[in-house]
Amino acid sequence: MNNSFYNDFAACFAACTLTSLVESFNSQVGNRGFNSMRAAHDKALIDELVRRGVDVSAVFDGTTLSFAHHVVLDNNSLIIKK
Repeated sequence: MNNSFYNDFAACFAACTLTSLVESFNSQVGNRGFNSMRAAHDKALIDELVRRGVDVSAVFDGTTLSFAHHVVLDNNSLIIKK
């Protein structure tokens, strides 16, 4: 992963609202493309959500991140939207 990309995404996400972070997550649902920029984006996004105390266990188990479903924020937890 490119640290420059990660740092750019981390700075951007740090300035975002929680609503914007959830929208950023949901914009990736179904996107199967992957490269170093995508890896940096995904890591920075999850790191920022965790930094803010959001429970991301519905989509991230510490190793694997899933963009299979849209999510909503409920009581500071990401919940899979069905």
